[in-house]
Amino acid sequence: MKKLLLNISLLWFFIAANAQSKTIDTLVDVGNHKLHFKIVKGKGVPILFDSGGGNDGSVWNSILDKTSEITNATLITYDRAGFGKSTIDTLQKDESKHGIISSIEDLEIGLKKLGYDKEIILVSHSYGGYLSKLYASRHPKLVKGVVLIDVNHNYFEDGVIEKELLKQEKLIPQWKINNRGTYFMSATIAETVKIMRNVTIPQNIPIVDFVNGIPFLKTPEEIERWKECHKKYTANNSNVTGITANDCGHGIWMGNPSLVITTIAKIYANTSKQKADIQERALQYVITANNEEKAADLAFNNSEEDLNTWGYQLLAKNDYQKAAEVFRLNLTINSGSANAYDSYGEALLKINQKEEAIKMYKKSIELNPENENGKEVLARITKDNPKLVN
Repeated sequence: MKKLLLNISLLWFFIAANAQSKTIDTLVDVGNHKLHFKIVKGKGVPILFDSGGGNDGSVWNSILDKTSEITNATLITYDRAGFGKSTIDTLQKDESKHGIISSIEDLEIGLKKLGYDKEIILVSHSYGGYLSKLYASRHPKLVKGVVLIDVNHNYFEDGVIEKELLKQEKLIPQWKINNRGTYFMSATIAETVKIMRNVTIPQNIPIVDFVNGIPFLKTPEEIERWKECHKKYTANNSNVTGITANDCGHGIWMGNPSLVITTIAKIYANTSKQKADIQERALQYVITANNEEKAADLAFNNSEEDLNTWGYQLLAKNDYQKAAEVFRLNLTINSGSANAYDSYGEALLKINQKEEAIKMYKKSIELNPENENGKEVLARITKDNPKLVN
């Protein structure tokens, strides 16, 4: 028995050690600073993930395991200079030397040192799309496919970037001190837009271009412009397949993981001798994911969270009376929920029923003494309306 237990222990140790050795976290010297790379080891053509502006490589973590399981490919994420665990060249004071060209050169050096400067598949989000387009244009024979996730397609042309920079004016001094990566990205974005105007991905490279189904921009004009840029990009490039990710915001892989994972798997399968096996695993994943999603939907529908979400959607549309009615229904069904009382109280304030709102907040705090937001709101109401205090 002891021998059997020892063998089992050794087996589990081997499995754990093997899983651990499969992922590499490393800093690569790219000249006066270092880039952080995370590599999930696999076979065949590697897949490189490029994050959006303000994000580091960890933003992709939620889909790496399943993508690895389906494709068996090597997956590479990294942090651009000044983001995540990557350092930045503090001796270089010239802002222009921290722009998009510097970023692509950093990436090229890092991939070469790691031995991944050969054939590759690119996946990118938002600002990261600039890097994918640049890399593909500079290495047209190496890039075997590109997945663009809600990236910028000439959106910032025609004076739009100048308007965006005006919005950021107050934030830039703070970024310069606390967030050098974001600061240099913002400081060089106008030049980036100018450079990218003439950069295209070669027509021989297959591309899937995702656009969000739930707009992240604010005004109707901005939303329409973003959609139109993606429509034109798909229409003007025969190698592009355009997909609108319904019910997904800017981070499409978080809103619909299976959609993005299987799209990556499809492109990867076309580069592999194991195409049929990859497609079979992808199909099985879609079947399972779809069934699990339906189960989650059933559990969510008409739940406390569902009703609460619906109420806040109505609040966002300034439909305060209907929001109050939904929150009241939620409270009727979930009378022991501190959050239900808190939400109903918020809606009551919107329709100027302060006395009832105070009762709701008091009950919420009674059920959850750690409801600091409720305490602050209650204190503010009673301070402004001392006559309402019982």
